Amino acid sequence: MAVFNDNEKQKLKDFFNACNEMIDGRFILSDIKISKILNAIANSTVIYDLVAKCMVDFNFKSEFRNAKVSNKTNGGYFVLPTDETKIVALVFCFLLEVDNNHINLQNFINENFYNADGYNISYSNFALNMLVPFKNSVLNLLNINENGEEVKLFNEEVTTNQIVMDGFGEENYEVTPDEKILYANLLRALNQLFSAVKREEKIKEDNRAECIIVIKAIKEAIHLENLKIINALIIPLNYIIGKNKRLKPYFDDLQESLLDFYK
Repeated sequence: MAVFNDNEKQKLKDFFNACNEMIDGRFILSDIKISKILNAIANSTVIYDLVAKCMVDFNFKSEFRNAKVSNKTNGGYFVLPTDETKIVALVFCFLLEVDNNHINLQNFINENFYNADGYNISYSNFALNMLVPFKNSVLNLLNINENGEEVKLFNEEVTTNQIVMDGFGEENYEVTPDEKILYANLLRALNQLFSAVKREEKIKEDNRAECIIVIKAIKEAIHLENLKIINALIIPLNYIIGKNKRLKPYFDDLQESLLDFYK
């Protein structure tokens, strides 16, 4: 069981706060935000040790090349590894490369996460596709929440009323490379809808809040690569968005991306 003293808990909070600041922000001052994340890693013994373990036998150049849009097998999408230790190692190395001016962040975002609706959407796509999985992977590998407290998992004594998140009642199977690309496209459409919901003025705040909750749940289902959960969540999302003309094209794009799994 992970038990940290108050000093280490604060350092863990500092790390997750630094990640959230960059995820929720914009490109401006991103160099300072990256430095905050790297400093938080260096200051936290727990996260530093985790990153060190993830770096064992890790080949950044190879994994980074495999993830990029320029990799023809990715179908034009930036695709992170599925292994959470590799996600932590890859994004950590990427942030170091940007911090050391070996990678130009603006050029990288334009090349891999470009969106015609503007650079802020492109940056949001980058944050949701790289920084969010990075933060979530650290949380999962340490089995803690953002306050540095252990997350209690279901145990074997739980009755049949428990929610099985890994399969949602279906037998697990290995996702094919083609399906990986479809999931990446689905995440791309979801990210664009998320950005559109956040900036849409003609939506009630309670509806916006509900919409964001469902979108985040769909994102987790994409991370689990579980179509049944995604299909179930699309229904309430459609109801919440309703006939909002500005959001409907983004929702339609999401639905089309989901339908691609069944073609």
